[in-house]
Amino acid sequence: MKGLPVLLLALALTGVGDSALGQGAQADQIKRRAKELSNQNNVRQGVPPPSQPPASPAAKPATPPAPTAVRPATATPAATQQQSVARLTADFAAIKPGSAVSPEQKQQLLKSMALAVRGPTKPFLPTVTKFVNSLADALAEKSPGNAEQTRLAQNVEAVLNSERLPAAQFDAIIADVQAILQASGAKRNLAVSAANDLKAVGAEIRKAPAR
Repeated sequence: MKGLPVLLLALALTGVGDSALGQGAQADQIKRRAKELSNQNNVRQGVPPPSQPPASPAAKPATPPAPTAVRPATATPAATQQQSVARLTADFAAIKPGSAVSPEQKQQLLKSMALAVRGPTKPFLPTVTKFVNSLADALAEKSPGNAEQTRLAQNVEAVLNSERLPAAQFDAIIADVQAILQASGAKRNLAVSAANDLKAVGAEIRKAPAR
């Protein structure tokens, strides 16, 4: 009989612990959803995406060098980036809500993503394909507007070249992708799936050994 009070006390403490854990998980979920709403508001208000560095003060233009022999023009990294963003934006715009995404459209998106990678480390095709499929599902449900399509393309391009991005900025870009899709009207589960699959693509670029 002496063991009964001890057992009851243990059960009571276990119940309190489970309740505390449940409340903690609920609080974390509330904070996460509040952050998601804040990110969606940033998209709607046109706050610059985390993939874009903050604007720096205008520097005094340097004195142009003396004319030299004409050299063939080469594409700068900024120009290449703009071309990649333009291709991805066009691919997103081609996916119309309420209609099936064709294999050709997915193949074009895979091609544009491959061309957008500037670094030596490439993500694996199955990982990229999984992202393309989940993104197509989200876009086919509700297509973002023109500005949001460009913002989405900027984020995807940044992830494909994220080898040297700080972890906090990388995570913010992934969260912004989810926010763009949700703010555009896609269901949360589709937006979360696309964001997680893009994160997996970035993880391979950031951590995979050279191959």
